[in-house]
Amino acid sequence: MAVQSALLPAVLGFVLTGAVRLANGRNHGPRVAGAAVTLSFGVVYFLFVAIPPLPPLSFFDKLIYGAAGGLVLGFLLDFGRLPPFLRWLLFPAGCGALLYWLEHPGVETAGLWTLVGLAGLWLASVAALWRLEAEREAGLNPVVKLLIAALGLAAVAMLGGAPDIAHLAMALAAALFGFTLWNWPTNVFPYGATLLMGAGGTLFLLAWIAALHEPAISLPALGLLVLVFFADMAAKHMHLGDSRAANAAAPIILAAVCCVPVLGAVALAHFLGTP
Repeated sequence: MAVQSALLPAVLGFVLTGAVRLANGRNHGPRVAGAAVTLSFGVVYFLFVAIPPLPPLSFFDKLIYGAAGGLVLGFLLDFGRLPPFLRWLLFPAGCGALLYWLEHPGVETAGLWTLVGLAGLWLASVAALWRLEAEREAGLNPVVKLLIAALGLAAVAMLGGAPDIAHLAMALAAALFGFTLWNWPTNVFPYGATLLMGAGGTLFLLAWIAALHEPAISLPALGLLVLVFFADMAAKHMHLGDSRAANAAAPIILAAVCCVPVLGAVALAHFLGTP
């Protein structure tokens, strides 16, 4: 299980990043290389969960189809070099559509508090996507945020007695690590919609499933993880200059700052889960 959740997706993330880059040529390859992350996650999903039926029958079935949909949409945006502002239009609509689909059927007859909870998840996800998009020109920053948030989700899910979500979140983090190896200390492949909507959409779907379908997982702990996406606001005050060494250290500093809300979420999940 550890090999499937960590080593395999990390190796796949690294190998497929180069393969996707080569397959799509010099002009398009670097922009869509981030597709490797979601593709690596998909391989682990098929090994760990199995090939889902079509149409999907459970929320775990919907997870991989939702991840694939986000990947395809992001790939088309990057491959076609469509303007970035289109992402801003797709964020709220896409999150709302995915949430509705994840909870269908049943969402149409849901009570007031259920709808309030879904609205809260939608707002938190759009805020996180907004912060990721705001950092799209900041090298590895968005990837670091996604990676640390996925690790935090894995830890909180494991403490909440949801090993399936924990292993899948760990697999996503490992695939992101494999992609990161290509881009540190020098950023080679730009962060684009392919990575944002593929890997980001996968992470949010996992978090929604944890919040909506795993009652033992701490909702306050999950809420703390949203702060990971705002960590750059604190990390920018630790700017070390513009030298090559400083630029190489910047993602490490951001990762350390991102770990602060993750540690808080883990501590809170442990405290609330203690009888």
